[in-house]
Amino acid sequence: MNLLQIRKQFVRRNGRYDLVVDNVGWADNGANFYINAGQRYLDRLETVKKSRARRYVELAEDGYYVVFPYCRAVQEVWALTDDTQTKLEKVDYDKLREYYSTIQTSLDSGTPAYYFPAEIRIIEEIDRLDVGELAALPDWAPVVTNPSYDYNAVMIYPPVDEAYTIEIVGLFYSPELSSDSETSYWATVHPEILLMAANRQLEIDYRNTQGVKDWEMAIQSEVIGLGKDLVEEHIAEVNQMEG
Repeated sequence: MNLLQIRKQFVRRNGRYDLVVDNVGWADNGANFYINAGQRYLDRLETVKKSRARRYVELAEDGYYVVFPYCRAVQEVWALTDDTQTKLEKVDYDKLREYYSTIQTSLDSGTPAYYFPAEIRIIEEIDRLDVGELAALPDWAPVVTNPSYDYNAVMIYPPVDEAYTIEIVGLFYSPELSSDSETSYWATVHPEILLMAANRQLEIDYRNTQGVKDWEMAIQSEVIGLGKDLVEEHIAEVNQMEG
């Protein structure tokens, strides 16, 4: 089902026709907020087949960080060229700072070997700093010059000696549904669960504790099976332990 179809079913089931503009083709009037909130809840609730994803970001020569949106958890980082693929070793940022005693922009470039998930948020937020405060940021700071609310980043050491494609492997949120024709894993494969989750979000606004619990029980009984499917896939044809 696409977003329009999900939205129609959502208001038909809960009777909140004020959340659409019925006389102009069921246009959104607040329903999308609950649908997307429900989808994010499902993403966090259980690891399923579509929880894990890969993001590819180009990194130019001498670059040392990449940013990417909507990542819940970084699990692996690879550096790719036309001829090579290198899995980078995750390291602690403080230890990396001790090892590399020179600021990032002054380091000699080379083959990337290490990464760490960067804490790119600062206080005050980057979009609230004036020009003077921005200038005061130390070159060492692992931050980016755009607001980082929906972005994650990884820092890569040493700075790369040629252009690379950086592959980020991890857990990502489903894409936000905004246009009527858009869909997602939950909307396409499990629309009934997405509708449950959207209605759970609505019950939260009603401050109906029992209603929220009832939806959560119903959702959990459905989603737990999806997690079991993933486990079955992982253990298939595995017949011995390593070590």
